[in-house]
Amino acid sequence: MRASATRPYVEALFSVAGSADAVEKLLPALDAVAAALAGTEELRSTLRNPGIPRKTRRSLLEEVARQAGGDLLVQRFLVVLHDNGRLGDLGALLKAARRRIDEDRHVVEASVRSAAPLPPGAADALRSALARRLKSEVRLVASVDPALLGGFVAQVGSSVYDASLSRRLERAKETLAGAGRIG
Repeated sequence: MRASATRPYVEALFSVAGSADAVEKLLPALDAVAAALAGTEELRSTLRNPGIPRKTRRSLLEEVARQAGGDLLVQRFLVVLHDNGRLGDLGALLKAARRRIDEDRHVVEASVRSAAPLPPGAADALRSALARRLKSEVRLVASVDPALLGGFVAQVGSSVYDASLSRRLERAKETLAGAGRIG
């Protein structure tokens, strides 16, 4: 689903819920419904079946939402998605809602690849350094990439901070190759 298609639904959810905090409280139930939909072909098929009365499909969806811990707002949101043929886009909508929460809270996400898992102290130090540089709160999403040999590569949006050993070795090799051509 394109971002332009998710925007109206996310904005409506924020408008009705009233705040980023209120939307955040709805996310666990919505995540549970998304997981149920993703994991159960029979449920998806039933909800898409035009041979089953719309009222019955709505009731089923409301019950799934209740079982997931969803309140009336969650149930109504899901019914609107269902009625507009957007229930299959729930995962994309949840991602867009999380991005909007981050925007409201001035939080940026930094993807960090390191040669080995970052120790807690190093992760905290990196988060603090990025936060100072970006003047925003930073959430780290870490992964391990042994090809880096050592160090890390952090990416925030289109900015990349490469402090990996593999990059340093590559630069040294380029420098040595350039020096060999001079003489």
